[in-house]
Amino acid sequence: MANPTDIPFTPDLHLRLLLSIDRGHNVARAVRAAVKPGARVLDAGTGSGLLALLAADAGATEVVAVDRHHVKTAERIAAHNGFADRITFVEADLADLDPADLGGRFDVLIAMIHTNNPLLDEDRSGLVIDLRRRFGTPDCRVMPGEVCYRATGCERLDWDLPTELTDLAQAGEALHGAYGWDFAPLIDAVADGVAMRSARPAKGVAHAWRSPTRSGALRFPRGDVRLLTGTTDWTTVDYQAPGFDGFPGQVRLTATAAGRLTGVIWTQQLRYADVPLWTSESYSPLAVPQLVAEGQEVVFETAGRWRTTNILRHHQPT
Repeated sequence: MANPTDIPFTPDLHLRLLLSIDRGHNVARAVRAAVKPGARVLDAGTGSGLLALLAADAGATEVVAVDRHHVKTAERIAAHNGFADRITFVEADLADLDPADLGGRFDVLIAMIHTNNPLLDEDRSGLVIDLRRRFGTPDCRVMPGEVCYRATGCERLDWDLPTELTDLAQAGEALHGAYGWDFAPLIDAVADGVAMRSARPAKGVAHAWRSPTRSGALRFPRGDVRLLTGTTDWTTVDYQAPGFDGFPGQVRLTATAAGRLTGVIWTQQLRYADVPLWTSESYSPLAVPQLVAEGQEVVFETAGRWRTTNILRHHQPT
């Protein structure tokens, strides 16, 4: 079954991404900074082909654009705008390709393949570094150059994990009363995905064909949350580093106000040359909400079950 937090890269999503005008401007500046005249560029996960067009327009002698879906549409867009002779489109999974299949190594790797959720992007960060190793020249530039993660504890006011789980249990009782059978396996399957489905700001994934005033960030409305801790720099993934060992196994926060801590908002920021390209937020609920006092330190596990359930549990010192 597909992960509920994953984003299906459908044509309508590509259109909505293009309509994120300020995001597009940020990315365009980064591509022009990364691509020097004469460079050979690999656009990994080209989508609509926008970044391949930008790379060609920045002076790349050759751009190879690879994706598993909708490649024909991107190819038609490129041809329609006069770039057919400078961009080669390949419909394939990058994991199945060899540099020889693409004509050699690349001076620039464009890898905007993030899903705006740390639970999924941990693996994608590893993939980006692997792509640079397999397809890049020794001094290959990667765009984005790094991904920064910050964590802030909060009380989320628009949604509560214990309340939804209670409602689900009552739904199971209602089904038992109506049909005389126990639908616990179905209720359990739905409950397993509850925290995953709550990870994204609901308004951020709704269809909107008109470009919003600001779209360079995907954030929870501040009317829906009350921040209770300071913001911690959790980890930064450097795409020029030799490798990637994965995310830390815990997050440590200090309360700045008293209240009922229900979860953590993760802020993910894609950057190139220290310039933010795209900022997004996702949410992980606590298994058990906790009352905190100002100055109190709390530590949560970010290994094991968090990666599969999106539910944070208190760190138990050994």
